Amino acid sequence: MKNYKIIYIILLGISLWCSSCQKNTIAVKEANLNPVSNLKYTLLGDSVLLSWNLPQGNGPLTVTVNDSTNTTTLAANAVSFKYGIVQTNKKYVFIVKVSDNNGNSSLGQIVRFTRDGAAPVKNASGLQTDNNVTVSWTAPDLPVTKITIKMGNQSVDVGPTVTSYQFKNVPIGAYNITFVTTNSSNQLSNTVILPFKVGATSVAYIGMYTDSLTLLNTGDDDEVAGAKWLFKNYTRSKYVSFSQVKNGTVDLSQFRVIWWNYDLVSTTSLPAIATDAAVVAKMTQFYKNGGSLLLNQYAVQYLWTVGRMTVGYPMGVDSGPGGNNPDIWGVGVNINEKHDQSGHPLYKGITMTKQGDSRITFPTIGPGWKENHNDVIVTIPDFLKLGPNNNEAAYTKFVTDNNVEWLGQWDGIGDYYMAGILEFKPMNDYQGSAIFIGIGAVEWNQNSGTNPYQSNIELLYKNAIDYLKTK
Repeated sequence: MKNYKIIYIILLGISLWCSSCQKNTIAVKEANLNPVSNLKYTLLGDSVLLSWNLPQGNGPLTVTVNDSTNTTTLAANAVSFKYGIVQTNKKYVFIVKVSDNNGNSSLGQIVRFTRDGAAPVKNASGLQTDNNVTVSWTAPDLPVTKITIKMGNQSVDVGPTVTSYQFKNVPIGAYNITFVTTNSSNQLSNTVILPFKVGATSVAYIGMYTDSLTLLNTGDDDEVAGAKWLFKNYTRSKYVSFSQVKNGTVDLSQFRVIWWNYDLVSTTSLPAIATDAAVVAKMTQFYKNGGSLLLNQYAVQYLWTVGRMTVGYPMGVDSGPGGNNPDIWGVGVNINEKHDQSGHPLYKGITMTKQGDSRITFPTIGPGWKENHNDVIVTIPDFLKLGPNNNEAAYTKFVTDNNVEWLGQWDGIGDYYMAGILEFKPMNDYQGSAIFIGIGAVEWNQNSGTNPYQSNIELLYKNAIDYLKTK
């Protein structure tokens, strides 16, 4: 008898559980507005114009357009939306919905299309030498008959296999260099746009030491190694002291990039001369006027000093002499295993490895002594109250609020816990760009001997300087 009672209780529980499940599955709010009608698209060069008719008799309507990646909310009663640049030979899907002020919404109406055309060039980049600009690119995936390049009032057609061209005597100014290919059917590709600024070309290596000789004789080994590499590879580079900035004996406007490689064993605090009011004012003005900053290790704090960063994000800071370690350390560039930054100009020419869990990494320091001087932003989702660590909303808010490109983290991290390499784009009064490299695995001099991955360190910084010189 007891067995029958047990069986009955189990069956009753299952019945109630199934009933509960059924209620959950049908509690879906149905669409209660008519959808848009006559949804169509018109290709206009590099753009597409979507248009539609709104349903009648519903009062003011809010229209949203989803392009499979982002959702854009349009003005009330909008009947069109322009999107560009539309890439050739790529499938596009747009979903248009409407809603009213009472919380009612429609089903989405879908439009699909592919823009036929020539394959575009890839990986466009530029480099200024004096008043000449050399542009380079990777050949298109499919055969083309010519490539048309424009910069200002200069335009040139080059052959289908050419991958570089030099514009000469280019006036100072900001440009959008464009690349368009043509195929054998006389179809054009989408326009590839390369923003490029022509201006001063010199690079400053800034520090707290009175002059370059003092730096080389008394500076930290990582600071010295970086300085020697820079002076050897960039003939138009120069050491500048913060004291010179303070007393006005150096004009910062002559420099395109200011690099502060601040990496000490003794302290993580910024030196007093760097935070002097007169120095901060001049450095801030340089940055606001469009100058670029390259900051690594403890120098990344300077973004807060000059006012580009205002939010007090938690920082992961490691200091001291370090220790012996048998591992290979590196950088991860596929943020949360979703945002692949390996194609960013900062990583040009660096060999990447795709791990089994979709992390994309490259090594920066081999077995031996490591100082591990971190100065990175940590616990980002938790700080934003947008946990857990893989929450996409945390990524979106962080990069949007700060107008940054999240480029790198420690190679073993597979979520949004920390940001170790960032590109700060122009924002508000700050018209310059900045690169933030705070990962301790990026070390200029390995104390225990030759770093087998030193070439990756040097290429990373070369890319950073060359990239910032285009901004």
